[in-house]
Amino acid sequence: MNLYEAIFVRKSVRKYKMQAIDQTRLDGILHFAESLPMLFEGISVEYKIIDNTEQNQGLSGAFLVKAPYYLIIASDTSQNYKINSGYLLQQISLYLTAKGLGSCYLGSAKPKKDILAGLQHEYVMALAFGEGDQEVYRTAEKAKRLPESDIAVYKTEVKKPVRTLIKAARLAPSSMNSQPWRFVVYNNRIHVFCKKNIFLSSVLSEIKLIDIGVCLANLLVAAEELWVDVQLLRLDNISSTVFKKNEYILSIKLC
Repeated sequence: MNLYEAIFVRKSVRKYKMQAIDQTRLDGILHFAESLPMLFEGISVEYKIIDNTEQNQGLSGAFLVKAPYYLIIASDTSQNYKINSGYLLQQISLYLTAKGLGSCYLGSAKPKKDILAGLQHEYVMALAFGEGDQEVYRTAEKAKRLPESDIAVYKTEVKKPVRTLIKAARLAPSSMNSQPWRFVVYNNRIHVFCKKNIFLSSVLSEIKLIDIGVCLANLLVAAEELWVDVQLLRLDNISSTVFKKNEYILSIKLC
C-alpha cells in the first residue's frame, strides 16, 4: 500500500495495544518524517517520538488518546507554519496506515514541561500511533464526510483526474470533523478556501489551519500519484477580496 491508497482506507484509531514497536520500524517512521519536503520553503520543523508503552509519559490534556507512542511536531513560526505542519503530519499518518499501524490526531494534547523545554521550536501538534486494538482500516464510503457538492464548486467542466484530487482532499480528517476546506475549480486552477465560523473557539479556529494542511496533503499526494504537475500560487485578485463565509488560502495551478 502506498500513501495514495492509504488515503481511501485511513481512519482515526483511538484504541491501541500498549505494546512496543520494533526500533527499526520506529527509526523508519522518523526517517520518513525527516525526509519530507516542506510545503512552503524556509520553514524549519522538528519531530520527536515519545515512548508511552509504560503509560502516562509525555502528554496530557483533554480527549487524550492512550497510545504506546506519540509523534510530536514543532515548528518555527514562519508564515503558514500551521498549514505546513498539517501537511507533514498527514503524510506521516498515511505512511503509518500503509504500514498497518493506527494513528489519531491529538488537537488538545500538550507535551509536559520537560519535553517542551527540549524542543528548539514551538510545539504544534501530536499524533498518537501504534498497533491498533481495533480495525485500522475503513472503506471510503464509511467516512463521515460532507458530500462533494457541499465543499467544491466546479465553474467549468473538468477532467476525471481533477475530480479525483477533490475526492482525495474530501477524505482528510479534521478537528471535530469540522471539514473547513472549500474549493472553487475553474479551468486549470483549484482555489482553496477555509470556511469561517464565528462559533468556533479560538483553539479550534487556530487548528483549522492545520486541518487545511492535512487536506492539502491528501490532494497533493493524489496529484503525484496521478502524475499531475501542480504549482502553488497566491493570487492578488482573490487575496485582496473579502469573502463573507470563507477565507482564501491559496490556489493550485494544474500544469
